Amino acid sequence: MTGRSRNDPFLERATDRVAEAVPEVDVDLFRLSFLLTRATNRFARHVESAAHRPRGLTTAGFRILFTLWTSGPLPAHRIAILAGLSRASVSSVVNTLERDGRVERSRDSDDRRVVTVSITSSGVAEVRETYEAQHELERAQYADLSSADRRALAIALETLIDTPLDKSLDGFSED
Repeated sequence: MTGRSRNDPFLERATDRVAEAVPEVDVDLFRLSFLLTRATNRFARHVESAAHRPRGLTTAGFRILFTLWTSGPLPAHRIAILAGLSRASVSSVVNTLERDGRVERSRDSDDRRVVTVSITSSGVAEVRETYEAQHELERAQYADLSSADRRALAIALETLIDTPLDKSLDGFSED
């Protein structure tokens, strides 16, 4: 295999198994996808347990608060799109955030069916505090990468995000 620089028996077994079972597979592409998924999931779990949960938030709750903090009041369907959550998840999590005084719901005066969610002042304070804790974890996670490597990785990830997915798998658009 190309580019092996660490000992990860599970990655090696998975790579060998995929290469054996699907001979036409691009092994480097498999490894990239496999590692990206594992790194993302590992870091997301760490952030949730070390930064979000101690402050009474789930990752979904933090994502909703962060989306409202950065974008202002939004209808629930826009929160779902921007936060990368299902509408059902947004509805459930907003119920909890509203109960806890972190967000408020209001109905549109022109169309009572449209519900807008806004962050409260306590929600703003909590999302800032939580993000500060998360940022310390980000610093530690990326400490071994140079500034140039971090920029290059961010650019590569932006390119991936901008690449259209198969619409049957995508489920939403961020436009």
